Amino acid sequence: MSKGSPSNVSRKLLEELLNRMDILPFSEIILFSKKKHIEYIKENFQNLRVISYTELSKISEDYLVHFPMLPLIFPNSKFLLYLHTRFIRRKKIIIQYHGDIRTELKSNFKDPVSLIHLLSYIFVPNLLKNADRVITHSYYMKGILENYGVLKSVVIPNAVDNYWFQPCSNSICVNELLDKSKLNIFYHGRLSWEKGVDLLLKAAGDYVKSNPNTRIYLAGDGPQKNHLKELCSKLDIERKVIFMGHLNKEEIKFFLKNVDLAIYPSRFDNFPLAVLEALSCANCPIYFSKNIGIYDFAIRDGFELNFFELNSQNIIKIFESIKKEKMSVSYQVNFANRYSWDLIVPKYVETYNSVL
Repeated sequence: MSKGSPSNVSRKLLEELLNRMDILPFSEIILFSKKKHIEYIKENFQNLRVISYTELSKISEDYLVHFPMLPLIFPNSKFLLYLHTRFIRRKKIIIQYHGDIRTELKSNFKDPVSLIHLLSYIFVPNLLKNADRVITHSYYMKGILENYGVLKSVVIPNAVDNYWFQPCSNSICVNELLDKSKLNIFYHGRLSWEKGVDLLLKAAGDYVKSNPNTRIYLAGDGPQKNHLKELCSKLDIERKVIFMGHLNKEEIKFFLKNVDLAIYPSRFDNFPLAVLEALSCANCPIYFSKNIGIYDFAIRDGFELNFFELNSQNIIKIFESIKKEKMSVSYQVNFANRYSWDLIVPKYVETYNSVL
């Protein structure tokens, strides 16, 4: 029920699995939910049984539990579901793990509020080790799990919706949002420390001194938003940087179709949907740091995408290399085509079969 990529992935995966019941190794999908959400879910997912704690304890059939998990687990309903399934009903569990608690705490160690998550820091690796399978979205994250002693993990990359491969509608006027005479740079995603947007702005601070016709569009929200705005003021680039807040899919696609560059300078990232969306539809080159899990897939599959070692000087070099004339970006779409739901869902089915 939450916003953000992990919940979006979960909802889309549920929808895709419901459309493929004929190839699944079980007879029914049952959604476990808080009582307050049940009616809403029933309205949006037809022919789906939705249960709360009361019904969960009454189920007599054999079942497998599969749930996505963010690193912070205390307290939430999924943690209670885990305890019930593992220790009371003794059923098999698949955990889909997004992010990493220890990496997040290291990045936020100066924030005293983060200390409340120390229990998660200690407990999460043990919880993952006790699952029958842990699904992660990158080989980078699989390596972290192995360091925790998690041996039963499988890498299944994120998938991109067919929407991103379709043409953009003409309902948005380009001239109202973009000045095509300027160098327009775009980022969309969460505004948080691990995404490295502050490094992008520091590079822009140096670059715009000699290239004033540069505009940077930041779409998204997050805990670092106020800090980033203060940084723009400090760097004297507040007129060059536009914070657009949350954009819908059509607006994001519009920018990707019309800007000169999209860049994702993450300090670390699992398999961000934002980058995959950009690769699917952009008319411009997409640059992302080697710290993004997609880099491993590109190397393994032999795709020469636009990745870079993360530092401000390399970002400036990318700005300097951008040309205004149109160039072929078919290599980006060819890579993104490997991550459609039609190709990714069978990997989940294979995982279910191996666990059962």
